[in-house]
Amino acid sequence: MKTTIGITAGDPAGIGLEVVLKAIPSLLEAAHWVLFVDQATFLPQLEQFQPSLPWSQNRDTVADNSAGLWIHDLGSTGGSAEWGRGNRETGQRALRALDTAGRAALDGHLDAIVTAPLSKQHVGGGFRGQTEFLAEQAGVDTFAMSFFSPTFKVVLATTHLPLSEAIRSLSSDSYVDLIRFVDAEFRRLDYPAPRIAVAGINPHAGEGGLFGSEDEEILRPAVRECCEAGIAVSGPHPADSLYFRAHSGDFDVVVAPYHDQGLIPIKLISNGTATNVTLGLPYVRTSPDHGTAFDIAGQGVATPEGMKTALVRAIDLVRRTQSFRSP
Repeated sequence: MKTTIGITAGDPAGIGLEVVLKAIPSLLEAAHWVLFVDQATFLPQLEQFQPSLPWSQNRDTVADNSAGLWIHDLGSTGGSAEWGRGNRETGQRALRALDTAGRAALDGHLDAIVTAPLSKQHVGGGFRGQTEFLAEQAGVDTFAMSFFSPTFKVVLATTHLPLSEAIRSLSSDSYVDLIRFVDAEFRRLDYPAPRIAVAGINPHAGEGGLFGSEDEEILRPAVRECCEAGIAVSGPHPADSLYFRAHSGDFDVVVAPYHDQGLIPIKLISNGTATNVTLGLPYVRTSPDHGTAFDIAGQGVATPEGMKTALVRAIDLVRRTQSFRSP
């Protein structure tokens, strides 16, 4: 039986559907792909970017599990969007696809979801991100944003917060919970005994308190407690050298205290092929590590490599979770 993976088209004014259409042809036989999109968006972009791509349509739950691309038509939305002109309407169309795919996954119709980018600003209504939306929809309290590169992985202790607020929100208890969660999740994804490194908050991981007390007062006690529980974790390590050490093979996973500390090195090293993976959901969710790119939307120049990597990663993680569950 083929793995069934849902794909959301993202903001119709951005590059999401373009990179999906460019990435999917070489993977058609690898899974049963279900694209959540309205035809007003899909048909013009199909004609522009991939007119020879074979596809089928099913408006309801997909029963036929054969390989290939199926379109879950989200219905009439008022016409095609203008390239690069994201607005509240395009944001709501992207949210509709995300919501429908998430509910399909929770109902057991999908093994995974791969999400194309949308604009938080255009969704509105206090929308914090696709990760947070899917976690709330699933009723999950414990979840984390992670990024998989070809050589190592990063898990963020905080995500979309101002830096000052992110640091204030950290505590030893939250780090103990996060380290335990990361260890358990990577084992569930069939990565046995992951080597976890905790990145320091301050320069030189505080230099023994000289450059700040958070590393000694928050991070080190949490690492010690988790080590005593048998988890392969170390730190806090100076962040300026840690990520290259992980890239070189010293560690499997780095826990970063705030968004940019973790994302800058992984995007630099992976060069557009890192994959956003949500830990803690009852299904696999991946996404490319880029945004809507409104500035180049419709020009046909968007590279599909990030989306292709996210699609392949979804297949791999589904297989890994199934392997973990097998006796």
